[in-house]
Amino acid sequence: MKIDDLIAVRDRVMVAIVAADFTGVDPFDGLESGLFRVSGLGRFRMARLVWLQAIKRGPRALRHIAMIPALQNPKTLALLLGAADGVRLCNVAGRLCQMQNEDGGWGYPFAWQARAFYVARGASNAIVTSFAVDALMERGMSSTDPVMQRAAGFMRRLWREGYFAYVDQGNAKIHNASLWTAWALHRIDPDNEMSQKSVARVLTIQRPDGAWEYGTRVHHRFIDGFHTGYILDLLDRFRASGMVGLDDAIMRGYAFYRAECFDANGHPRSFAGREGYVDCHAVAQAIATLCRFGELTAAQKIADWVCDALFDAKRGVFYAGRWRFGVDRRNYMRWTQAWMVWALSIVIEKTTMTEALNPGQPLVFEHPDPARLEKEEALRALSEDAFRDLFKVTRIEAQKMRVSADMEALYRLTRGLKTLQRIGGERGIILKAGRIEAITSDT
Repeated sequence: MKIDDLIAVRDRVMVAIVAADFTGVDPFDGLESGLFRVSGLGRFRMARLVWLQAIKRGPRALRHIAMIPALQNPKTLALLLGAADGVRLCNVAGRLCQMQNEDGGWGYPFAWQARAFYVARGASNAIVTSFAVDALMERGMSSTDPVMQRAAGFMRRLWREGYFAYVDQGNAKIHNASLWTAWALHRIDPDNEMSQKSVARVLTIQRPDGAWEYGTRVHHRFIDGFHTGYILDLLDRFRASGMVGLDDAIMRGYAFYRAECFDANGHPRSFAGREGYVDCHAVAQAIATLCRFGELTAAQKIADWVCDALFDAKRGVFYAGRWRFGVDRRNYMRWTQAWMVWALSIVIEKTTMTEALNPGQPLVFEHPDPARLEKEEALRALSEDAFRDLFKVTRIEAQKMRVSADMEALYRLTRGLKTLQRIGGERGIILKAGRIEAITSDT
């Protein structure tokens, strides 16, 4: 599929999201059912748990009968604003700030029942708060802004000895949620010890095979694709921020991820080593994680596959998932649509950057160069080895042009070399700029 086709699919879904004013249904919104409320069963923990799972796993008709309203989810807004190293697709920062709770956090717009605890509608939790913080700071909000300071206060209240809890009223150890909170708090307060200890704990509980289980309780001992992707992405972001000692954990974790969280066709698995239902959310995270770790071609193939297998061009939506013999046609706003436009935007941006910059060809800049911004973004995304290789081939080509006295070409290459040195300095890459011997034309 051509990049223009991916853009068309992404934009079609975005049109549907905006037309719905960012509202929609969610896999976990069953307790908002008008039918369930009038039944009086909401007083009982087991009834809440069973009903929630029935709505999540039951036929689509049950949802309509249950009278569940469409809701606006702050995590949807955060994803579209560029959380988790995404791409800013619309300016919803003001709306997201308005959804911040008095305690400083953000929560889901529905009540939900986990095995370990019950969470009221809108109650702040680690994941939604972390995504909101990440999105707002990525789009320029200062760490000293009152919105960020209130959020930091909430996240500090989640601290338990060695990890961050998912909700203030619980103590469940959920590894990706703790690491997400550690990252969000690190963005506001880079020197805080809680984030450092939380990262250290995630490294400690990594299994010998490189995997991370979802959590520590008996019913949390599973390994799934998208939460593994969360952890790998976050560890890589910590590494990029200057934290040392993460290379081995990332290497082993990514090796496990590639071996167990994808099938023989290269398609994502929802759960490690298991075939069956493929959740669109797992597909979205896989696209982003592969892009992050330099496997753009594999990410492009998955993007092509999901657009063919799970996109409904008539409705402009992605289906929730795929069984072995058919598709799950449910349409979830946060869980599916927002995640898919987030993922497609990442692969679109990476592909566009790659097309703007070929690391095997000398870097040149016209004066002025209309593609300068795209080229500079591509330089910031290159691996260090590819960055050094590009500097080398550009220097060699500049030496050729100096010998041949082609001053116009030399000026374009010199601009490229200066840009490489500047961005190399930003990234902490030391480039040796020693003299290169003259290269003859037949070399």
